Amino acid sequence: MIEQGLVKQHFLGRDGFIWWIGQIVDETQWAGNLGGAPTETTEKQKGFGFRYKVRIMGYHTASPTDLKDEELPWASVMFPVTAGVSGGGISTPNLHQGDFVQGYFMDGEDAQQPVIMGVIGYNQYTAVMKNIPDTPFLPFSGYAPGDEIPRPAIPTTQEEATAVAEDVDVNKTTNKNVLPTNVSEVTRKDGASLEQKKNEAKKETIAKDSKCEPVPMGPIQTEIQNAIAETRRLQKIKTDWMTKASTKVDDIEAEMAKVMDNATKSVSGHVKTITLGIQENALKKVNDTLSDQFNEVFPTELPALKKEVETANDELACAFRNIMKNLTGMVGSFLNQIIDRFINTPMCAINNFIGSLFGKITGLIDSAISSVMAPIKALLSGMGAASSALDDVLGFATNALSFLSCDEDPNCSDVKDWNPTDGPQINATLDLQSIFGKAKAASDLVKDSISGFANLGDAISGIAKNADFSDVFEDSCNVGPVFCGPPTVEFIGGGGSGASGNAIISVVGTLLGVDIITPGGDYIGPPRLKFNDTCNKGQGAHGKVKIEDGKVVGVIMDDTGTGYLPVPDGSQGGDGNTWADKDETTVKRDDGTYDTPYKPGTVITVCPGDQVTYPGGNTVTIVGEDCEDITSPPLEDVNKGGPFPTTGSGDYPVVLEIEDVNILDPGFGYDCSKDKVIIEPSNGAEFKLKCDALGSIIGVDVVNGGIGFNEDPKIYIQSDSGYNAKMIPVFKVNRVGEDIAPELVSAGAAIQVIDCVGKV
Repeated sequence: MIEQGLVKQHFLGRDGFIWWIGQIVDETQWAGNLGGAPTETTEKQKGFGFRYKVRIMGYHTASPTDLKDEELPWASVMFPVTAGVSGGGISTPNLHQGDFVQGYFMDGEDAQQPVIMGVIGYNQYTAVMKNIPDTPFLPFSGYAPGDEIPRPAIPTTQEEATAVAEDVDVNKTTNKNVLPTNVSEVTRKDGASLEQKKNEAKKETIAKDSKCEPVPMGPIQTEIQNAIAETRRLQKIKTDWMTKASTKVDDIEAEMAKVMDNATKSVSGHVKTITLGIQENALKKVNDTLSDQFNEVFPTELPALKKEVETANDELACAFRNIMKNLTGMVGSFLNQIIDRFINTPMCAINNFIGSLFGKITGLIDSAISSVMAPIKALLSGMGAASSALDDVLGFATNALSFLSCDEDPNCSDVKDWNPTDGPQINATLDLQSIFGKAKAASDLVKDSISGFANLGDAISGIAKNADFSDVFEDSCNVGPVFCGPPTVEFIGGGGSGASGNAIISVVGTLLGVDIITPGGDYIGPPRLKFNDTCNKGQGAHGKVKIEDGKVVGVIMDDTGTGYLPVPDGSQGGDGNTWADKDETTVKRDDGTYDTPYKPGTVITVCPGDQVTYPGGNTVTIVGEDCEDITSPPLEDVNKGGPFPTTGSGDYPVVLEIEDVNILDPGFGYDCSKDKVIIEPSNGAEFKLKCDALGSIIGVDVVNGGIGFNEDPKIYIQSDSGYNAKMIPVFKVNRVGEDIAPELVSAGAAIQVIDCVGKV
């Protein structure tokens, strides 16, 4: 059989099947061709599928000066049969600059229509050559300078090791430009990823023994926070396309009702536990007091007294059952009253709620006791017995909350809940004085209103059904939104107290360290470090606390995280959620309720007394006599320098220098006598490595700490033999004007730190 004739058939396979091996050139020559979103016309089409520029060995010149990269023919990609490229599916090749690929020419010897069939791997576990001469067909990295390069598993004592790319001189490498990929953008911004982040931020309560948490304040707060956050998210479906696209909800109102119902049941369960304790203590006091009265009457009068006591116990039991039956209704009434008023749920609000709720409950209990004790008191008086002891029972239920103040077991954990994003949360603060005060006031109001009902049963049902929790909103506890900004710093445990500090956020949103404001004292071990991000903008930061002589002296960062706000950007939220984006207008109505935030260009009807916060932070109160329509403006049309509140005294400048290096992975195979540490940017910093016998990094001497870092410098080790070392700097914080003279600070060297605790 003649496989190839003398005349070209222009038929694939009949004119020869020519194989080739080549290398994908710099991505700047082909990344712009990668297919994007569908277009209306071919003129607007960005590219034709996934195609690459490949320099093919033996067909193209070795020197790119003779045949430029941009003049190479486009190479298409052959996908496996498992890919499926029709029927709505999308197949994406995972090819990068520098990859060696194998393929064939569809046009045979003309060699103008290359097709990539596969990629050729190379077994190179040591550092990839980057500073290479201007010669093709040598390995160069498919990663950008500073990227972490995932490695296949190899024999090592370090599990899940990663290698960090070495220093790159962009003047000596073909890897001069790095373009962002579509994949990285999607993973950061698509609705599904945002939805996952919100779900991960949802707190899960950790069950505790009653001796550790006599009042489950933490679980109650968590349940209310989660319900409010979920309701806000569902409300936003109506106005935010990304939330709608990432949330599968057919009936928003039904879903919101379900959220509130679940929260009501859960909170009611916690409240019931406390109520049962109050009931137990109240009944014990009643029965102990009545038992003493049997010795005060004649034997012939005992049957009548016994009958009256039995009737009283039956009526009390009925009253308690009625209270328990209406408990869920009272909790539901509270949640319905706060759902449009609470954006934040601080612990002071939970203290107010607990005080108000239990004031109503104990008021009903005291009223029930007073009702059933009146006939007994009258009977004893008629028998000539002293009945003054019965007065001790009246009002006991309100005071029965004192049983909650028992000393907590010292072995109890201070963790109350947990989530994958923020980790453990500390116990809520139980303000007994505030709870007692609120409870006493609420109890008195309930007792005063009892007389308006025909009987005790009607009174319990009526008061519970129409429970008014307006007293919860009457103090200075802020339940409204706060402006999103840098995280606050919290030191937990360690046996001491009093330490505080401010987070230092880089210009790119990483958490560089902590400026210690007060060192505290009496620490017997390093306290845990927690970064509280009000709106959950950032994540991932983690560090260790350094103590000396029982005081906190510094923080060593293990991970600087990402996404933190260095200054308030105008967005609003609370409880770890963003409620309003920075370009949205918010409205607080005169009755204290909040509207769902408005997108720019929305017509809003506002009335006198309403408070409008525009993008940028400016808040105005509507005055006059009539309602009016306003249009929510875009961010650029308002004053961006609006009054952003802070919890401290404003901000202050600091200048950072490197005082130490935190070795996260020592790696191995390094030669500290000749390997060089590269810091990008260096800002004058210089390090010297210390290695053990295996070439692992055991220490770093800071020869020069540099000065004026405003973002994380990348630390690489230029080595021919070592790999996998990973380290991050530990900064010394110099306050401008205190530790360093203002005239010595160059432009851009200082970082503005938001003061949340008060600078010394």
